[in-house]
Amino acid sequence: MLNDKRIRVIIGHYGSGKTEFAVNYAMKLAHFGKKVALADLDVINPYFRSREKQEMLEAMGVVVLGSSLKGSLGSDLPAVSSGILGPLQDETYDVILDVGGDSVGARTLGRYHSYFQEGLYDMFCILNTNRPGTH
Repeated sequence: MLNDKRIRVIIGHYGSGKTEFAVNYAMKLAHFGKKVALADLDVINPYFRSREKQEMLEAMGVVVLGSSLKGSLGSDLPAVSSGILGPLQDETYDVILDVGGDSVGARTLGRYHSYFQEGLYDMFCILNTNRPGTH
């Protein structure tokens, strides 16, 4: 975990547990004293959003970035905060990107493609074999 790349991209089908993985990963990094930003890019089918755990994560020192629209208005609208750029550009941050669970949701990741240079990020695909529809 501590030897992983600074930028971690978490992908997987919706309902696979990728957000649970991302939240726990961020908490563990914070426990190790890392400066962590968790960006919730899951804006298309947000069954469980990491920003729902924002208060708990921020108490641990994790910066949580999600919708650019605050309050209930922005809870399910596909609007991503431009604040994500700061941690991507600031090499003192360990960044976790929780990506949408289908091809449409993953398009959000394309906006940040310039930060994904070969060998400088890790991508974790979460697969839940108990999830209906997983073959």
